[in-house]
Amino acid sequence: MRRDDDIPVTLPSGEPVTVSVAGRDPLTDLVALRLEGARWPVAPRADDASLRVGAPVLAVGRPGRNVSASFGIISAIGEGWRTWRGTRIDRVLRLDLAVYDGFSGGPVVDAAGAVIGLDNSALARGMPLAIPAAAVDRVVSQLLEHGHVRSAFIGVAVQPVTLSAKITARHKLARDAALVVVAVADGAPAEAAGIAVGDVLLAADGEPLAQPTDLLDALSKVAEGGSLRIERLHGGAIDTVSVKPADRAEGERS
Repeated sequence: MRRDDDIPVTLPSGEPVTVSVAGRDPLTDLVALRLEGARWPVAPRADDASLRVGAPVLAVGRPGRNVSASFGIISAIGEGWRTWRGTRIDRVLRLDLAVYDGFSGGPVVDAAGAVIGLDNSALARGMPLAIPAAAVDRVVSQLLEHGHVRSAFIGVAVQPVTLSAKITARHKLARDAALVVVAVADGAPAEAAGIAVGDVLLAADGEPLAQPTDLLDALSKVAEGGSLRIERLHGGAIDTVSVKPADRAEGERS
């Protein structure tokens, strides 16, 4: 969906209407549409008992004027799954069923007809995958309220580095893996906190940093308005700085 206004939608009654985009989240490939004044029944959500390996599911899509369906099972449940785009999703459902054109974005329902999630072909590059309904609801609620999903950032570029045995022994470090800062954005939270190019980041909120994704995971856990405590090697000494992440979307609009 590449436009924001005058999007044609057909209501359950068959009435054609136009809607606008309330917000979109490219990282989860979800878009929230807004239609003022309309009311219709909402599909029931499945409870957590339906989210189990081997549970029978039905994927439903509308590739054209008619509805199509595909029957299968939940083959695996991924915890802390990371998409090919680098986005971390707390839980995803891998499906053992045929996914046809037009299924992406359609509901996946359990044996009772309750929705357990939405089909998504983009995040896994065609592999049958569903985002659980609870995760979809969290994203949609942010899109409806803010127009975007909060994405915390501190404004640094980092690369993995292996510390020498001499440095590890001198500072009594438990591990030799860390992240070295190779760039700091002007005016970013990291710059305000005093983080500089060449700093070696050892841990964030007590969790070790060995890969750039470790820093992304730490940022994703920071509550709105909260701060991230980063342990670093700076100027030959180890210290801890507190960084208050910013919302990337708000920064892009300012």
